[in-house]
Amino acid sequence: MGINILFTAFRGTSSELLLEENGWQGLLLPNDKEKDAELLVQELSSGIYNFVFSFGQKPNIKNKVYIETAARNAGEILETGFDCGKLADAFRGERMEVRISHNAGTSFCNHIYWNGLKYIRENGLKVKMVFVHIPIRKNISDFGKFCVSIQSVVEGMANS
Repeated sequence: MGINILFTAFRGTSSELLLEENGWQGLLLPNDKEKDAELLVQELSSGIYNFVFSFGQKPNIKNKVYIETAARNAGEILETGFDCGKLADAFRGERMEVRISHNAGTSFCNHIYWNGLKYIRENGLKVKMVFVHIPIRKNISDFGKFCVSIQSVVEGMANS
């Protein structure tokens, strides 16, 4: 039995370009909070995934990634069960600058993360979900190398 990974990205962002560059089939989210959440829950309900790697763009960063540990909603916090420290070490192993963040934002990224983590928890799924912010395209000096490094990290994490 193989490892099944669900990749999510927002249409029209650097996260979509990342999936395309790495040849990853994924769930492209239409940037509509309710529809995004509905599509993710529909995918998760299949029960076939071991991991969910969700990617979004953070405009004010350059050549680094932010690993999000939690999502927030109305004062509540849901933390991921994903080993974010191990993921950060894997990024560092690829000579990438990485930050551990405890704030996935206040809009689309946080919303999709919240809904994914909530569904996983409420349904007792074994899938591990993590949200990773990447820069906007123009803030990535060598996009090809950046994508290869992320691909290497994802494959390493999935097979460990």
